[in-house]
Amino acid sequence: MGVLLSLSFITMSCFCLAMEKHRKQIIMVELNACLSCFFRPLAWVLLISTFYMSSQLYGWTIGPVVFFGMLIGSLVPLILLLTYRAKAIPLVAILLPIVVYIS
Repeated sequence: MGVLLSLSFITMSCFCLAMEKHRKQIIMVELNACLSCFFRPLAWVLLISTFYMSSQLYGWTIGPVVFFGMLIGSLVPLILLLTYRAKAIPLVAILLPIVVYIS
């Protein structure tokens, strides 16, 4: 479950970085156009792979439910971080899989 939660958080963080408004909140460095266009396809690939992984781990009957639950579970902290501590999102996106792997 932790792997799905961390993948969902990274996916939604990539979607946030794909939007100019949120990208300006999260990182102060101006990215070139090629790099900023990279985040949206990466986020979609991660979203599809997270859905597939959830379906493989829990089966096609309960897997999509777990996927949407993990998606909501990762969106709530992401929304709170965007509201109060937007600069911490890259750090959390990097540290969350490491913490899940260690535990």
